Amino acid sequence: MKFGYYIVYGNTKPAASLDETKKHMEKFAKVLKKYGMELMFYGGSFGTTEGFVFVVKGDMASYQSLFGNQDFAEANPIESGQRTNMVLQFE
Repeated sequence: MKFGYYIVYGNTKPAASLDETKKHMEKFAKVLKKYGMELMFYGGSFGTTEGFVFVVKGDMASYQSLFGNQDFAEANPIESGQRTNMVLQFE
């Protein structure tokens, strides 16, 4: 049993358009890949106080390695209120 997926909620940085959001998320996916994580999908959340959600896949060490890196902080679409639910994988 291990954590394999991370559901991240938060309030996004301002974006001028959907095209800008798409470009930002493509850059974010590249930064995640650099640290051994994979962006699975993203979108609006429902029933939460945060308006945005994304799901990433990877191991716990890779997820923890994201934090404290300038490139991750700049690429992360979440500006405030970030919280994460971790999903266990049963093997």
